[in-house]
Amino acid sequence: MARLILFLYRVVFNIVIWPACIYLFRHPNFKGTIATRLGWSLPKIPENRKVLWVHASSVGEVKAVSSLVEKMKKDRKNLFICLTVNTATGRGVAGSIKDIDLILPFPFDLKWVMSRYMDWLSPEVLIVVETEVWPNLIMVAKDKGVHVIFINARMSKGAFNRYTTVSSFMKMILKDTHVLSIGDEDAARFSSLGASNVKVLGNLKLDSIRLPDLRKRRTLKQKLGLGGRPVFIAGSIREGEERYVVDAIRYLSARVSGLLSIVVPRHPDRVSYIIDMIKSFDIQWGLKSSGNLDVDLLIVDTMGELFDLYGVSDVAFVGGSLIDFGGQNILEPIAWGIPTIHGMYMDNFNWALNVVQGHTIRVDNPHELGKAVLRVFDNIDSYKDMAIKARGGLGEVRGVTDRYINALDRYLK
Repeated sequence: MARLILFLYRVVFNIVIWPACIYLFRHPNFKGTIATRLGWSLPKIPENRKVLWVHASSVGEVKAVSSLVEKMKKDRKNLFICLTVNTATGRGVAGSIKDIDLILPFPFDLKWVMSRYMDWLSPEVLIVVETEVWPNLIMVAKDKGVHVIFINARMSKGAFNRYTTVSSFMKMILKDTHVLSIGDEDAARFSSLGASNVKVLGNLKLDSIRLPDLRKRRTLKQKLGLGGRPVFIAGSIREGEERYVVDAIRYLSARVSGLLSIVVPRHPDRVSYIIDMIKSFDIQWGLKSSGNLDVDLLIVDTMGELFDLYGVSDVAFVGGSLIDFGGQNILEPIAWGIPTIHGMYMDNFNWALNVVQGHTIRVDNPHELGKAVLRVFDNIDSYKDMAIKARGGLGEVRGVTDRYINALDRYLK
């Protein structure tokens, strides 16, 4: 049955890929990358270098692996790291990591494409970040004798339930792979699906989140010309959450004098949607790219600034949690010691909740977001104390990267 499923997957994907290429030609994530994803346009690889192929899905996975890449390259000057990323935003973030030698869009998961990539790169190891289970990628790598290692591996309950419907297929895919997981529950799910080499090492994202000097907050506020204005930020907002965030901002604007609200959508293409939503409201707004911060609502349409913007805020809401998206990383505002609010849907970030040990504010009704933020502003000192305790928890659990380096060392020598 497993071989039949793989055969059908390969046949169907080979048929649908051609109309899909036409359809995706102008999509932001695929624009200008189709030839590379098909293996038709590949750059030259330096000779006599040990190649490591790392695949990360998007921004979060790229950030998670950044400190690991840096440490791997430090003592292995002959190592050539090729990073493939699905999304354009992820590739943009990867471009700021100096130790990555080559950044490419992830190839289409066709057997002949993956074979071409494996022959071209000749990697010693294929590292897959988190839960990117691409059958042809993994099977071709194993067929060519390449070690396949899942790092920072996690598996949600929903994904596990879907994979169990094709359990024999998953057992064939995961056989002889190595899984280094973020927690016991994830390890158990991978083992249940047939992975035999499973270890729990923790979450790399704990090390990728730097603990900034809190004195930098004043400098950042001065740079942005914020003065003593109270600041609320809603970061990593997902589609469908915008209306709850905008309603909360309208509620707060009438109750918090001088308030600056900052909205950072998770995906840039939602900026125009937010603009259309607020045009009819009596609120002065502007785009971050315009450079004009003398507004009451700032919509961030630039990339790579969210972490520092958390630092200038007084209260933070982290999106992806009011609607069932599994949450986003609450530890970035926590790293600044900012009182942090999130919704009830945090399944993908239970590991982060464990770190902060209850020192965040949970909203169980999305319509209550504005009231929750106002409570923090009204009791700011006590909530700041809570946030500093959460930050202390983050400081105590770092050092995960070294455990991964030790585990990977046997494959990289």
